[in-house]
Amino acid sequence: MKEQRFDIHQHITNQIVAAIEAGAGEFRLPWHRAAGSVLRPVNVASKKPYQGVNILPLWAAGDEAGYQAGLWAPTSNGPKPGRR
Repeated sequence: MKEQRFDIHQHITNQIVAAIEAGAGEFRLPWHRAAGSVLRPVNVASKKPYQGVNILPLWAAGDEAGYQAGLWAPTSNGPKPGRR
């Protein structure tokens, strides 16, 4: 039996649909929101902002997790075993 691959397109679509179904919540002006909710996601290692389709799933994941900052570290930039 063939193992089913992770479908990133379906995953992102599911995140967008869930966010729409959850509703907008209480409207707040951007300068009254937490910093992470309005800033463009940034790679913590390179300090470069994410571009294109990467922004949407990072915003959705950050909002769902309640993150306050728009800093993201891909697994390739994360801590290495045996290093501090």
